[in-house]
This record gives sequence, C-alpha cells and structure tokens, in this order.
Amino acid sequence: MRREEYACPNGCSLPPRKKQLREYRNGTYGFDFYDFTFCPCCGSLMPYSLKKLKGFFEVYNIHAALSDAVQLIYKSEFESAAREAFVAVENYLKKKSGLDSHGFDLATRALSFEIDKQTGEIKRAPLIAINDLKNESERNEQDGIRYMLMGFFQGPRNLYQHNHIGSGASNSISVIIEASFFLHLLDGHSITQNGRWIPETVDYREIYQKMPKRIDRWRLVRLLKKRARRLKKNS
Repeated sequence: MRREEYACPNGCSLPPRKKQLREYRNGTYGFDFYDFTFCPCCGSLMPYSLKKLKGFFEVYNIHAALSDAVQLIYKSEFESAAREAFVAVENYLKKKSGLDSHGFDLATRALSFEIDKQTGEIKRAPLIAINDLKNESERNEQDGIRYMLMGFFQGPRNLYQHNHIGSGASNSISVIIEASFFLHLLDGHSITQNGRWIPETVDYREIYQKMPKRIDRWRLVRLLKKRARRLKKNS
C-alpha cells in the first residue's frame, strides 16, 4: 500500500504507519507494514481495498441492474448495498414475470412449472424459463434456481429487511455476487445451454489484423498515458 492510500476516506485519525513482525503465506516471517483493510475507527473501506474491490467487480462482470448496490458498497454502506441488491432481483423478477408478488412467493410463482407424469411433456410452462426445459438437466436447472431464489428471499433477504444485523463488507459482497448470478440467469444465460457468460479468453487475431502496419511509437505512448490518467481519475 502506498503512503497516500493509508488514509481513511472519512478523515479519521489513524495510528502511525509502522513496520511490524508479520507471518507471510509461505510460512516465513519478516518486518513489514501492517495495513488496514478497513478503517479501524469508522469501518470504511481503505482506498487500497476499494481499488481491489473495483477490480474484482470488473473481472466478475457484475450485472448492470446492480449498479446502485455497487455504488453503495463503494461508499462503505454495506447493509444498504445488500438491501439494494435484494430489491434489484425482486424488481427484475416482477418485470419479467408480470407478477405483483414479493420475495418467496414471487420466486415460487415465476419459475414453477408442471410436467405430465405419463407423457413427460410440459403441462404448464413457467412465467420465466431459464432454458428450453427439453431434458432432465434443463428442468433440474430450472427447479434448482427456483429453490435457490426462494431461499435467497426467505433467508438472507428477510434478515436484512427486518433486522439491523450489523453486516460487514464480506456478507454484502456475497449477496451482490449471488444477486448478479441470478440476474444473469434471468437474462437467459443458462448454465446448461451456454456454460458461461463471463468472457475468459480474448481472440486477439482480429485486433492485430486491424492494427496499422507501422505504429507511431510516440503517439502510442501519449495515448497510453492519456488512458492511464483517465482510469486513475475514474477510480
């Protein structure tokens, strides 16, 4: 952590930054700075932690419907961020299903379906279908996501809505990640059909083909510096 990052965003008075005896992951010991992940006075994310969290959310590809929840967690409003994530999922379910229910009942009615036991055909299609429901794997996925959403609302959502549970960043981040998982599925990114929705590899061949044969080195340096300044300003 840089010295300027050892500062509470709320201006709290922190103890002097000193080196202490620390145990490293490989089992060795040495003297190094002990830096706080959160401000020990107010509990806000330290600048270095906030930078890491933004990078993680960017890699994970958090669903766009959770932008308000993400901004709240950047402000270290952890409980409010989790509540906003629950609201985002509930509103998304209402919009796609056309139902005016809430929570557990909404998830049950929106994703449930019926099968004719004799023919194996779908008797009643779900209001929201995660996939085509053509085989057992796809139907299991539909049922599994329905049960997960029911538990999502019945368990953690009720705790956050009706109690002041004093949740920290870890629980709130977990809620946002789970909410993003559900929202991507509701968008039609079925695991059984698509496998994944987060791009893990990039095909650079097309990029290289579009690049000019001769690159102005100094122009490239200027562009990279300009991009770095813009990213630093936005972070």
